[in-house]
Amino acid sequence: MPETITLSEAALSLFRLHIERHGQIDVNDSTRELYRELARAGLMRSGSTFRDGPESIYRLTQEGFDRKAELAGCAKGSEQ
Repeated sequence: MPETITLSEAALSLFRLHIERHGQIDVNDSTRELYRELARAGLMRSGSTFRDGPESIYRLTQEGFDRKAELAGCAKGSEQ
């Protein structure tokens, strides 16, 4: 059974948006800390690009991929 993790509503919303847009979300000052929260939870990992530098992209980890349906449903359920 997966470990229980607690994420902020904002991080859950960003996770769901990341899934919906297939990762096409800008990493900037408004999203970086939320991505870091997801990375601390083991759901995402940061990457670097030559142009934009460290932490300029975030990708799902295997755990994030495995739990995306569960967490996307959780985020949708909390909005209703």
